[in-house]
Amino acid sequence: MRYATDTRTIRPGEAFVAIRGERYDGHAFIPEAVRKGASAVVVERRVAVPPNVRVIQVPDSVEYMAKQASRRLAASGSTVIAITGSIGKTSTKNAIATVLDGQFPVLSTPGNLNTVQGIAQTLLNSTLGPSTKVVLEMGACRVGDIEELCGYFPPDLALVTNVHGVHLETFGTIEDVARAKGEIVEALGMGGTACLNADDPRVDAMAARCQGNVIRYGARAASDVMPHHITTRIPLLGEHTIYLALAAYATGHVLGMTGEDINQRLGLLQTENGRLSLLAGIRGCTLIDDSYNASPASTRAALRVLQTQPAARRMAVLGDMLELGAQSHVEHVEIIRCALGVADGLIVVGQLMGQARLSLLPEEARNVIHVPTSALAASELAKQVPGSVTKGDVVLVKGSQGVRMEHVSRALLHPDIAPESVLCRQSASWRQI
Repeated sequence: MRYATDTRTIRPGEAFVAIRGERYDGHAFIPEAVRKGASAVVVERRVAVPPNVRVIQVPDSVEYMAKQASRRLAASGSTVIAITGSIGKTSTKNAIATVLDGQFPVLSTPGNLNTVQGIAQTLLNSTLGPSTKVVLEMGACRVGDIEELCGYFPPDLALVTNVHGVHLETFGTIEDVARAKGEIVEALGMGGTACLNADDPRVDAMAARCQGNVIRYGARAASDVMPHHITTRIPLLGEHTIYLALAAYATGHVLGMTGEDINQRLGLLQTENGRLSLLAGIRGCTLIDDSYNASPASTRAALRVLQTQPAARRMAVLGDMLELGAQSHVEHVEIIRCALGVADGLIVVGQLMGQARLSLLPEEARNVIHVPTSALAASELAKQVPGSVTKGDVVLVKGSQGVRMEHVSRALLHPDIAPESVLCRQSASWRQI
């Protein structure tokens, strides 16, 4: 049986799982699910449905899915590769899946489905077998989140990309970020393997928390997998992409692939929507769409990419970076100053960016345009007015998911390109939010 949690995508014969969320209670959508052909409903309270619809009443709908998926995964004998880190999780997951897909059946969580619910639904709706390599992204906002995920979906190989000050509103300190990310290493058994970024001291220190084997990747001389192992051109933007390649190489090596085979697959990596994607823009400009999400570290990386691009003018449109806790204001001020050193034109979007602009020196602030929302920024940039984007310009668009900077990227995209094919969050369900 397949499971669905969204009536907008449910198909006849699937079971609809009613989940109570922060904004909506899935129980309110049960009549719609039944009308669309749901064969069963998973609920947390009594509901009235036609007699041909099976009712599965449970204390917690997400926990029910997780336990069902956990049993299915254990019975399949599949190998689980689990990935976590502050930034780069999704791109690393996709790089690993691309490499492994040349030799094994591979299942990876789509998009950034890195929660208990997302992973469970992926596993329940997929085919698993003893030779399947299951590549799971695991996200965390609090200490204990990764431990919970690994309790349901125990890894055979655990990979940590890096530790940065992300989600500090919920973590509190970067030390707690490291503590939480390291839970994935502690979940490994004696026969498991931890793949650790040796160039990040907080990640490298996680080796002491591992009961099994440890393989390190990075530029440090003590690393097991180093840049010289990558002999193919990686077709992605940014100096940081070497770490995606090293992580994927380390994983393939642990699973018995040859260096030649791994490099051949690395050459097939593709740019992901919303992540440093180089696109044709309006009026002959070039768009660097990095609108998927943002943190201080990833924004600095994106600005370095902008700096390397040949251009008549380099422009940046930067949205708020969310969930930075007490350091938020300082980080936003520093990012604006960093951008001023790279970009010929700078537009900042959102309340946090606006507050940071007020803390700039007068000679700095006059070079920064503040727009309250991404929708307004998109409207202004789409207009053909003096000083707006033109042929030869390169424009970077970046911001946290909650600021919805894909609106800006959509306005700057060349009209001959379908936004749904190259930008993030273009589905009907996302555009309704």
